[in-house]
Order: sequence, then structure tokens, then C-alpha cells
Amino acid sequence: MSMKRLAAIGIIAAALTLTACTGGTTGPTASPTTTPTPTPTTAGPVEPPTSEEEAITAATGVLEQSLILRGEVNAAGGTDTSAYEALMTGAALTKAQAEAALTAENGDVTSGAVTVDIGEGYTAEWEGVEFGYVTLPTCTDFSTFVITTSSGSPAPRPEILQIPVDYQVVYLADEKAWKVYDTIVTGDTC
Repeated sequence: MSMKRLAAIGIIAAALTLTACTGGTTGPTASPTTTPTPTPTTAGPVEPPTSEEEAITAATGVLEQSLILRGEVNAAGGTDTSAYEALMTGAALTKAQAEAALTAENGDVTSGAVTVDIGEGYTAEWEGVEFGYVTLPTCTDFSTFVITTSSGSPAPRPEILQIPVDYQVVYLADEKAWKVYDTIVTGDTC
């Protein structure tokens, strides 16, 4: 299986994943130490895919952009999620917005990186578009990612820091765009 390594600085699904594993943190809101400029997005308009390879390549690009954007939004305090809708929809958008809201509410600060090994993707038809639904299985590694609470102490970490996650990316014909549709934890460790 070929693997693609992606490192994204920031949260990338970690707030919800780690909070779900640790019970979360609470405390007063504090400002983050840096305010990065969000990454520009290039999700559309694009024509429907004509092959599985084209679909997987496009979906991988949008996934990478969405992960970087999530990291940047959360590193900036989680208060402005307006750029999310260009790259995410459905459950993925809801989860990313909730993650950012939790970051903002808790006043968390993030450092380090989350790495994602992307395995062999596969496609299916989506709303009449052949190859319009792409599943990208990954191993997501949080071992170098740190969340610092508003009190300045590290947030609790789960024992397992590498988890398998499938990212579902769909082509939306009405928007002529690829968007991350869902993130599904598929096991306990990878």
C-alpha cells in the first residue's frame, strides 16, 4: 500500500478526538499566542471526475487543505470558522465547527503537529456522479501534538495517540466542488 505523509500544524480534529478520550478541559477563555493567516482555499469550481485516480487526487488535495485550515483556525483561537464551508460539508463541517467552538470556549493553545498517513483511497458514486464519493483511510498520529489549557498546563492525553480515521470526501455537482463530508474513527489504534 502506498502511503502519503501529511503534516499539518494545529488541531486537525484533535480537540474533539482528544476531548472525547480525556473528558475535556474547562476554564476561562484566554487568547492564543499567535494568529496565523488562514490558508486560501481552492475547492472549486471544478468539473466532475472522469476517473477514480482523478477523484482520489482531487479528494486528497481538498482533505489536505481542510486539515491545514482546521489547524490554522484553532491555532488562531477557534473564533472564525467562516472559511470552513468552502472545504467541508455535512458531519465534517459540524465536527470542525464544534471543535473550534470548544477551543475558543476553553481558551486552549495548540503546538506541535498532527500527522496523517493516507492509505489507498477508493471511490463510489455520489448523487449521480461516478467517482463522486471518495474514502481516504488514514492513520492519524497525535504524538507530537500538544494542547495547552488556559491555565498553562498540558491537557490530559489519551494513552493511544495513533488512530485510524476514514475521511469521506464528496463531489457536490451543484457547487462544482469537492468537500470533506465526514470523518469516521474506524478502530482503536493503527
